[in-house]
Amino acid sequence: MQMYGRGLRRRLPGMLGGDERRLRLVYSLMFSLPGTPVLFYGEEIGMAENLAIEGRYAVRAPMQWSDEPNAGFTTAAEPGRPLLADGPFGYGEVNVARQRRDPGSLLNWIERLIRRRRECPELGWGEWRLLAQDDPALLAHRVDWEGSTIVAVHNLGGRAAEARLALDAEGVLVDLFDGEDAELDGELALGLEPYGRRWFRLRRPGQRIAP
Repeated sequence: MQMYGRGLRRRLPGMLGGDERRLRLVYSLMFSLPGTPVLFYGEEIGMAENLAIEGRYAVRAPMQWSDEPNAGFTTAAEPGRPLLADGPFGYGEVNVARQRRDPGSLLNWIERLIRRRRECPELGWGEWRLLAQDDPALLAHRVDWEGSTIVAVHNLGGRAAEARLALDAEGVLVDLFDGEDAELDGELALGLEPYGRRWFRLRRPGQRIAP
């Protein structure tokens, strides 16, 4: 999808057909890996490219703020670049105003993901290593920093899978999103749905952690 050796003509939501399970998987993986995660404007609501715009400017369509004329981007009669008006990615369907009112929207989930990343300094500063898995669809890793441990598990496959987490530790894996906490005694078997993802912070015996 690259042009001129440096520019892209497609956005991730468009390339994944708007499948939110896979979108959330990709963003979760990016935010849990070392480095600084960066979002291109509109990714937080699942904006797609507008292929009616030539070249790599196809990914630079006006932001889709609302379902109002010109997506609420401008009051001019014609925007400087055409908007994506029709189809499942059109601004009538994909816009900020709609998703702000939906607690289960991609926008609200991305906001929560950003907060969690900021609350987990281990991910930015810690030493990370992969946790071996028998299933090639699974990617699991841990990050350790100043006596604190984060564990992230991602199922890259379109089928259910079971991860085995051998952490050589005891305590509770505290789920950092919406799942259940898990008791840990050296090793844990963890089921993941297709394209599932889980983040945990390890609470060792006698240790207190922030909610």
